Amino acid sequence: MSDAVLRFACIGTGGMGGSHLRELHARPDVRVAALCDVSEGALDRAVGMLGPDGARAARYTDLAKMLGEAELDAVVIATPHTQHAAHIGACLDHGLHVLVEKPMATTAADARAVMAKAEAAGRVLAVAYQRHGSATYRRAHEAIQSGAVGDIRLVTVLIAQDCLENFLPGRTWRADPALSGGGHFMDTGSHINDMMLWVSGLEPATVAAHIDNFGTDVDICTALSIRFTNGAVGTFAATALSPEWREEFSFYGTKGVLNIRDGEMRLQVKGEDPVVLLSRGRDVRPVADFIATIRAEKAAPQAPPVYGLRVAQVSEAAYKSAASGKAERVG
Repeated sequence: MSDAVLRFACIGTGGMGGSHLRELHARPDVRVAALCDVSEGALDRAVGMLGPDGARAARYTDLAKMLGEAELDAVVIATPHTQHAAHIGACLDHGLHVLVEKPMATTAADARAVMAKAEAAGRVLAVAYQRHGSATYRRAHEAIQSGAVGDIRLVTVLIAQDCLENFLPGRTWRADPALSGGGHFMDTGSHINDMMLWVSGLEPATVAAHIDNFGTDVDICTALSIRFTNGAVGTFAATALSPEWREEFSFYGTKGVLNIRDGEMRLQVKGEDPVVLLSRGRDVRPVADFIATIRAEKAAPQAPPVYGLRVAQVSEAAYKSAASGKAERVG
């Protein structure tokens, strides 16, 4: 496997599927052997993206048929959120390595099931959380885990975007909760939820949520209060109604605070002058990291499936809390 050309399929070829497909196509050690999408138009665009190699890629509108016919080593899954777990399971059943777009699953039970299946199959399962490969967020993770701010007691997080159009009824599949599993919090919020947990190293225990659908069928504005297993507390806010992009994290500990605001990191330790933390090394994209893991060049993917589980736990508890009106335990 270390020297062989890897045979890939892309399942879901629009949007992020197309982005991953371009990266795969650019690699000399990969052959895009199959494409799968329910939309013939999306398949046409994907074939065109591959240029002359497009004719060599088998095209399918049925996943089971593709898995039964195509000779593959690995897949990238970029289908609607609620389909991820079933698609991961089917690919693992056929002995394939899997890179899946976020969220890995929309329920904790589904996340645990695909993790167990990947372990039993001895196959790589990775989540395309690109911030795990970001030099900035890696530096933040290292600083927190090294004890730079001491024992974390409070985390505050905000993601603000101007993307209401994605969630208006009938505009995209993201507006349909049967396909998306939720709105802005399930979508972009998944990335921020993941970074809150990965950088801090905390595990969620309970979640209390208030959600405003803003007249749509999915969440548009979300406010969470989180208690972690170590007793620390956190707040998480997400909105699709902002006129500006704003991404903020603050990790308050017993020794100081680390702030990340729009990609810039600032560390303030008690009794010392604040310093700007500079990132180290280069960004590593999910596809590149996934292939390196398949080839055993590294022991595990940069975004392992446990973070898909953690995000599913917080998300599931948040939606349950919004419906019940009380804090809910993470399952």
